[in-house]
Amino acid sequence: MSKNNEVLTVPWLLAIAFLLLAAAMFEKGLNLFGMSMPLVAVYPRQLLDWAVAIATFEIALTLRQLFEARNRE
Repeated sequence: MSKNNEVLTVPWLLAIAFLLLAAAMFEKGLNLFGMSMPLVAVYPRQLLDWAVAIATFEIALTLRQLFEARNRE
């Protein structure tokens, strides 16, 4: 039996989650000084919620893959 090291990773989802987290922190910092980022029409809390949802989805995909890989062995 040959070992198949097939790995499903979605690094762009994790990158998007971290970019949204950074944008939320930056927007909140600007809001403390009475300013806002241009082209962002949402509250920092909404950006944070989106980042958490995407990161949770990425974690779920990774855990599912690890579970299936363990069951194949």
